[in-house]
Amino acid sequence: MNKTLRVILNILLVAASLALAISLLNLMFSIQYANREVEDPVERDRRVFEYELKHRAYNEILGGYYSERIGSLEPGAGYEDIYRIGGYAHAAFMSRVCDEKGDAKKATTYRDKAAGIRKELGPYEYAADEIDEVIEK
Repeated sequence: MNKTLRVILNILLVAASLALAISLLNLMFSIQYANREVEDPVERDRRVFEYELKHRAYNEILGGYYSERIGSLEPGAGYEDIYRIGGYAHAAFMSRVCDEKGDAKKATTYRDKAAGIRKELGPYEYAADEIDEVIEK
């Protein structure tokens, strides 16, 4: 066999080996993310909710609340706490907006709604204090 042909075949063999290695790595990483499709969306959303609470990201919680409310006015199973915190944040924010606009009647309505939701927060009652603190700033 000719020396030039042997070098060309070796180069092709190395290139094919690299392509196979890259394909196998791609396959391994795609298997790692395959579990995301079977992950429970409620459990994932609860973890995100807990993370947002921990980091006082109430704007994110409120945004998620509005997004969920577009699909359903009533919370699905596992979303009750998210709806309560979001509902409280919405009512507290709107009472502040109505106060700023001088609409005392609506402000009182929203304050009453926030007070009612606050009673239902249970272990998340601390979040209501934090939300009030953020809104007052």
